[in-house]
Amino acid sequence: MKKPNIKHLLWIAAFISLLVVNLSKADEIRVPLKDIAFQDPNLRTLQAEYNIKLPIPSRYLVKQLYLHLEVEKSLALIKERSNLSVFFNNKLVVQKPFDPLVDIMILDINLPTTNLEPYNELKIRAIQHYCINCCEFEASPELWSKIDLENSYITIVYEEKPILEDTLLIRDYVLDPKLFNPVNLAIMTESKDDRYLSLAAKLAGYIGSYIRYRRVKIDYTNEIPSDKDVFVIGSKDYIKRILNLSSESIPNIHIYPNPNNITKAIVVITGSGYEEIKKALFSFMSVREPVYTGQYYSINTLKEAKLDNYYYFVNIPLGRKVYINELGYSDFNFKGIYPPPAIVEFRIPQGLYIQKNKKIKFHFAYNYGMGAREDSVINIYLNDKYITSLKMNKKYGTVLEEQDIDIPAYLLAQGLNKLKIEYAMMAPGGGFCITPNIEALRGTFFTSKSYIEIPKMPYWFEMPYLEYFVDSGFPYTMYADLRETAILINEKNDKILSSVLTLSSYIGSKIGTPPFELTIYSDIKEDLKNKNIIYVGRDIPPGLQKNSPLKITDSIDISIPLIQKIFNLGFLERFKKDTSHIAKLNYLNSLSNQVFFIMYQSPYDTQKVVTAIYSKSLDGLEKSIYKLYIPKFASQIKGDVSIWDFYVNQFFSDNLGDKFYIGTLPFFDRILFYLGFSPTYLALTAIVLTVIISIILKKILDYREKRRLDGEI
Repeated sequence: MKKPNIKHLLWIAAFISLLVVNLSKADEIRVPLKDIAFQDPNLRTLQAEYNIKLPIPSRYLVKQLYLHLEVEKSLALIKERSNLSVFFNNKLVVQKPFDPLVDIMILDINLPTTNLEPYNELKIRAIQHYCINCCEFEASPELWSKIDLENSYITIVYEEKPILEDTLLIRDYVLDPKLFNPVNLAIMTESKDDRYLSLAAKLAGYIGSYIRYRRVKIDYTNEIPSDKDVFVIGSKDYIKRILNLSSESIPNIHIYPNPNNITKAIVVITGSGYEEIKKALFSFMSVREPVYTGQYYSINTLKEAKLDNYYYFVNIPLGRKVYINELGYSDFNFKGIYPPPAIVEFRIPQGLYIQKNKKIKFHFAYNYGMGAREDSVINIYLNDKYITSLKMNKKYGTVLEEQDIDIPAYLLAQGLNKLKIEYAMMAPGGGFCITPNIEALRGTFFTSKSYIEIPKMPYWFEMPYLEYFVDSGFPYTMYADLRETAILINEKNDKILSSVLTLSSYIGSKIGTPPFELTIYSDIKEDLKNKNIIYVGRDIPPGLQKNSPLKITDSIDISIPLIQKIFNLGFLERFKKDTSHIAKLNYLNSLSNQVFFIMYQSPYDTQKVVTAIYSKSLDGLEKSIYKLYIPKFASQIKGDVSIWDFYVNQFFSDNLGDKFYIGTLPFFDRILFYLGFSPTYLALTAIVLTVIISIILKKILDYREKRRLDGEI
C-alpha cells in the first residue's frame, strides 16, 4: 500500500477542518415528544403501536436526528419474546428486547436524515409477553409499557437555508406551522403612535391565529435583530431608510434577507401612507396562503369579511348539523384489543347559558369486523363522562351502522369539549391457550357520515373568571375581530409593548381568526369606555380600579387572606408587635416579585369586563404573559385574582369580588334563572304567590257566599 505523502495529509486536514467549521455552524434544537405526540402513551396487550408525526420546518437543512426514548415497562415482560421496535418512515431503525430487571428502558437512536418529508412518521411498536411456553391471557394487566413523553425527546442538528426575496417564504419559512416551540419573532413600527401600535397588535394576533399550535413570543424592537425574523410596518420612505434601499419601487408586502444574517427574514408591510399600510396588513391577514406565490404582492382592493358575535373559526355552529369531518377529522380506524380511542375536540362559545333540559344529538356512523366477541362494545363519553355503550352483537360484523344518541346538554363544558369513542373489542373464545387473531379486531368511525347537532341557547354568563380568559380569551372574543376589545397601556416601554404583542398572539391562537378590530390606547378616552379593556403595565390608572377586588396603589392591604398567603408569618408578626404601623405592604419592599392578574366589572359599562395584568417588574410581566401558553402555568390562573410570585414560582388564586352577569336571557328564562339561583328571590316569590292565591281564593269564596245568601245556590 502506498504511503500518503505530505500533500495528501494536508488535503485531509483541510477537509476535516472544513467539516469541523461546518458542524460548528449548525444549530441544535431539542423537541420533547410531549410537544408533538398526542396519543395515549400506554401500550397494552400482546402488541401495541404508538405513532408520532415529526414535522421538519421548510427552512431546516437537517444534518442529524437523534431520538432519546424512555419507556416504563412491566417487570413481568420476558426478554425472550418481548421487544420494542422503532420505525422511521416505515424503516426499522432499532429493535431491542425488554429486560425484566430494568424498570425503564432507555434508547438513544440515530434516525436517518435521507429523504425527509415535511411530516415524518415515527412508529414505536411493543411486543409484550409474560411467559415462554405457557398460556397467556391477551388482555392481562401485566402486558403493558408506557412511553415517557416528558423525558423523551428528539434532537435535530440543522442549518438554516438562506432567505430569498420570495413572498412565498413568508408562509413557508417565517410562519411555517412546522416550526418548533418557541417561535420567536419581532415587530417594528415606524412610529409608537397608537394607530401603528394597533396595527402591530393586529399582526401579532394574526400570527398567533396562523401558528395555532405553537408557543409564540413576539418582541417589539426599534432595530432590526440578527437572531430572529422581524416584521416591519411603516411607510415606503421608512422602509427604504432602515434597509438602505435605492429609489426602486417597493411592493406592499415583501420579504428581504436580513443583511446581518441571511438566514433570517425581514418582512415589510408598507404603503404610501397609513391607510395604504392598513389595507396591506388587512390583505395579508385575509388572503389564503396559495395566493402568495410570486416574488412580491401589491394590494389593489380589499373586501372585509363580516363576523357575527360568538361565531368564528374554532366554535361549532349551534342549531345545525356539523359533520365531524368539517371539524378537520378523517375517519378513525381501530385495531386490536386496546386500540387508542378516537377523540373529537370541538368548542362551543364561552358564555352559553346551558339549559339542562336541552339535548345534544350525536349521529354516530361506524362498523366493526367479524373478529369481535359478542360482548365487545363501543363506549361513548363526553368530557370523560360516560354516555352509553353500543354492543357489537353481529357475529359476522357489520359494514355500516348508524345510531342517533341523545346526550344531555348539561354535560357540555364552556369552551373546549371532548367527545371520546372507545372501541372495547375482545377476541372470540376457544380456549385459554389459543392465541387470538388480533388482526381481525377492526372497526371504523366514519366522520363524513357522523355529526353533532347542538341546540341554540342564549348567552348569559357569570363573571369574572380568569380561567375563561386563559382558556379561550372570553369575554374579549365574543366578537372574533375583537371590535369590542381594547388594550390599554400608560407607557410605551419596549418590554410592555413586547408583553402586549405576545398577549395579542396568545388571544389570536385561541380564536383562530385575525383580530382585525383590536385597538391599543395609551390613555383613557371616551370611545375606550364602551369596550372590554385589557390593561398591561406597571401602574393601573386609579379610575380604572373602581370595581377591582384588589386595589393596586402604592400599598396593598394584607388583611385579604390571599395576600396573607404570600408572606411568611415572621413578616406579619412584625406588624403585630408594632401597632403604630398600618398593616400595609410597600411595593418597593415586598411586592416587587409578583405579577397580578385581576378581572372585574368595568367601571364604565356594566356589560363589559376589565382584565388588568400588572407588575412592577417588567421582566416578570413579560414572562408571565408568555407562560400563558404553558398549560401547567395557565391552569393555575383562576378566580378573579391570581398572583404569581416569580421569585419562588408559586401561584395564588382566589375569588375576592362580586359576581355579575353579561349577556341577555329571554324574560321567562331570566325569571326561572333568578328563582333557581337565589333563595331570597325564591322565598319572596313564594310569599307573593301565596298572597295572590289567598286573595283569589278569598274572592271566590266571597262570591260563592254571596250567591248562597241570595238563594242562587
